[in-house]
Amino acid sequence: MKRAITLFLTLVMALSLAACGNKPENDSVSASDDTSRSQPPETDKTEFEPVPLGDFSAQDFDGNTVTKDVFADYDLTMVNLWTTTCGYCIEEMPVLNELRKEFQDKGVRFNIISVCMDIGSTEEINDANLKKAKEIIEKAGVEYPNLIPDSVLLEGRLNGIQAFPESFFVDSEGNVVSEPYVGAMPKNHWRVTMNNEIEKNIQSGNEE
Repeated sequence: MKRAITLFLTLVMALSLAACGNKPENDSVSASDDTSRSQPPETDKTEFEPVPLGDFSAQDFDGNTVTKDVFADYDLTMVNLWTTTCGYCIEEMPVLNELRKEFQDKGVRFNIISVCMDIGSTEEINDANLKKAKEIIEKAGVEYPNLIPDSVLLEGRLNGIQAFPESFFVDSEGNVVSEPYVGAMPKNHWRVTMNNEIEKNIQSGNEE
């Protein structure tokens, strides 16, 4: 009986975080295959050194140019990377949307921005995938910005991503201030993570 309980708890922990593996665009990937399990980065090992995201010139889904100024109105922004073939990414979108509103309703200058990673780039957009992405975010009720990356982002911080969703946090000046969080997480897990990052980055910024 004890062995069965142990196995059950192990399975629950393994399923609490889920990510879709990154495959070439021509390969077919579904929400039920090519999945990898990952854990969030260990915290409090060493202080994370901020890294500039770069002077990028991305686009939103309506074709408007978006630069690092998009971060200026918020103390902290979560950047969420996703693909149209990642079921886990899509399933957590309503959760992220609700948490964004929850923090903003409390007066926290916190935002979320998503980057769709299988639309191509601002230089060469995959129109079919863009159409699919628009349908996904509309169905999910997403209210936060969704971007198409440019070469600066793709050759910089977004280079070599192997699993989705992946998320990280950025300060008001466009600096990455956290390790990556790989995989979809339950709502309360994300709430605690966001709150920790907000307290760590906003409070430390105010003390300087």
